[in-house]
Amino acid sequence: MTERDTALTAIDPALREQLVDNICSLLPHVLKREVTGATADTTLMEALGMSSTTGLELVLELEERLELEISVEELGRGDFGTVGSLADYIAGNLVPEA
Repeated sequence: MTERDTALTAIDPALREQLVDNICSLLPHVLKREVTGATADTTLMEALGMSSTTGLELVLELEERLELEISVEELGRGDFGTVGSLADYIAGNLVPEA
């Protein structure tokens, strides 16, 4: 089990759900088109055609909306697999407030 796997098991389910909801609500704004029926299982790149640029924009918009700081050093393409995998990454990589 890697350090990252351990972090995933410690994610607060309520925080993850809040992140999934916020990601889904931001998708139309970031993709500049209607997005309906997005869930935690929706694939970002395949189903929605998200690029790495729009993925980064989504993370920045999420930071602004939720007033959080997200560490993006280890953020990779795999974290953009689904709405849920992105929520998992974010929940495990929040920068504590100073």
